[in-house]
Amino acid sequence: MEGCKLSRFMFACAFPKCTSMGFGRVTTVDHEMRLLVGAARFHVPRLRDRSKMALLGALLVFVPVFMVLKGLPLAMRDMEEVKFMRDSKMAFSWEGFGPEKGMYNFTLVTAMLDIGRGNWSSHQKRSYNTYLLYMQRVLRLDVNMVIFIESKGRPFVDWMRRGREKQTRVVEITLEELPYYRYRDRMKEIMDSEEYKKGNELVRKNLCEASIPEYDILQWSKLYFLQEAISANPFQDSYFIWLDGGYGRGEDIHPSDGVWKPTQLFQEADKVTFLERESVEPYRRHAARLHKMSINIVAGGFIAGGSRALERLYELQQKLIEEWMREGVVDDDQTIYMQLYFRYPGLFNFVRADWYDAFKLFDARKRL
Repeated sequence: MEGCKLSRFMFACAFPKCTSMGFGRVTTVDHEMRLLVGAARFHVPRLRDRSKMALLGALLVFVPVFMVLKGLPLAMRDMEEVKFMRDSKMAFSWEGFGPEKGMYNFTLVTAMLDIGRGNWSSHQKRSYNTYLLYMQRVLRLDVNMVIFIESKGRPFVDWMRRGREKQTRVVEITLEELPYYRYRDRMKEIMDSEEYKKGNELVRKNLCEASIPEYDILQWSKLYFLQEAISANPFQDSYFIWLDGGYGRGEDIHPSDGVWKPTQLFQEADKVTFLERESVEPYRRHAARLHKMSINIVAGGFIAGGSRALERLYELQQKLIEEWMREGVVDDDQTIYMQLYFRYPGLFNFVRADWYDAFKLFDARKRL
């Protein structure tokens, strides 16, 4: 039975592109075959009592990402292959949660939607399957969790949340169903305009936030996901935290036992807490052209606040985006947060930190 579950998870569900690829076309590349065999050596000891089909599923889990890795520079590809093998082993060997030991008085919200990033030609290219493997670390957190995901990623979420079904709510959704998707054509029109391109550092660097509407739509939707979780409130919580599905990008920054107790955040429930990599305030004088500046000040992968503060911020975001569409402005969520801070500073609580410092900064157990 366990082998059957594993084969369904690994083969047909967690990495759904496997089922649509011709095996011969994919696996005839010698380098990839050697890597598949190497991966098998990791897993065979765990599989000696499981079905051959489960082993096949474990091997096929490696195939889709290799097709993406082939297009990367050699040094980067080698590094990504090592990370992919490590993360695949981690997901494959996950046995589910044990007895309850986490903190269940706040709700963590996250999402994973496919915007076609695996098909990009730029240096920002990453596959959906790679992001699913990143996401496993967030899904291992022993907390109340609301997860927004496409149907093809649902079985992966179910696999990783085994043992915490009562603390998990999964909402299946597509990119096209997001409220901000209605602006997709207008955003593309703005991005293609000469006025937008003029003096735009993001365009010059060929960054996705200046050329791919789907990317910005998904980034903007973090507050929408939080609002939906607050409205449904399946766990009757008053404090909510957003983490990007790929938070940490595969690095082991998350609590190893899954227990996270960010109690100090609850003291600022009337504000929305963000991480700032440097002070936001000096950029106030550049507010009118922030959308053309290549800066990374606000770490948008983490957002936290009480339900009322988050609802207020989402309301203000909607009005700002309507303003942007009228004025021909497009950028990612970081610029939105900065511009809203300049207008409503009392709603924000900025903490100086780097991209993925949330667990380091906010964990009551580290203060004991």
